[in-house]
This record gives sequence, C-alpha cells and structure tokens, in this order.
Amino acid sequence: MALRKLAAALFAAAVIATSTVGLSGTAAAHTDSANGGTGILTSEEARQPSLTAAQMKNAVVPEAAGSGSLAASLNCAYYYVCGKGGNGNRFDYTTCSTTYTLPNLVGWGSLHNNQTPGTRAHFYDVNGAWMFSIDAPDRNDVFWTPVWYVIAC
Repeated sequence: MALRKLAAALFAAAVIATSTVGLSGTAAAHTDSANGGTGILTSEEARQPSLTAAQMKNAVVPEAAGSGSLAASLNCAYYYVCGKGGNGNRFDYTTCSTTYTLPNLVGWGSLHNNQTPGTRAHFYDVNGAWMFSIDAPDRNDVFWTPVWYVIAC
C-alpha cells in the first residue's frame, strides 16, 4: 500500500511538472475559466498554508463512500464540491472551514465545484501541504491518488 502511494505520488509530481512547464520548457500561465481555462488554480496567489497537525488529526472522516459506474457523470448538487476517483469512490462536501479526509480516491477522476460562484475549495496532500484550489463553478479531471484532504470553502 505504501509503495503504491509513493509510486502514485511520484507519478503525480511528474504529471504536474510536465503540465506546468510544458514541452517548450516555459511555465504555462494560469488562465481564467471565463476565458476557456481549466478552472484549477495553481498560481502563487492561490497558494494556501499547509494544514496543521491539529487540522489533520481532527479531519472529518466521511461515512463509507459508495461506488458506482465509472462511466456515470458526476452529479453535484448546488452548494457542494464533489469528486469521484477512478475506483468509484466519491465525496460531496459543503460545510465551510471543515477539513475533510477524502474517501480513498485512486486514479484519474472528476472534480466539480458547484458552490456559489467564486467559492474556492482547497486540496491538500497526505502531509497537509496545499496542492491546488478550484473556484466555483468549475469542473475538471484530477489525479486523485496523492490528494488526501479538502476544505470545501
């Protein structure tokens, strides 16, 4: 299990580095989703402080996640941020200022921030280090394996 997570984290780092730097060797600029961008923020202005040990220790662990068809579209109610991993596990969170532990999401899957416009959800790795944020209302594909925590807003 630990070896799989390590391999997945290294793969994710390589994917992120490649997508940020690109094949030309220059960093890709963030584009606003209104202008056709991805909606996932990775710039320094969106960077969040890492979670504290207390936040990780007190993270809310959701009830057992259900699994469904991987081909099914991700339905996400208004006021929620939702995600689904390649293994079928999913989450739906809405409470602000709460650190949630994600339900063992593995592989590529969907992310939909369907909260009120401009609401930003933040995602963190196993050590509580900020990985990325997404503004509402946006959707994107995410490699979930290295992502462990979310703060919905």
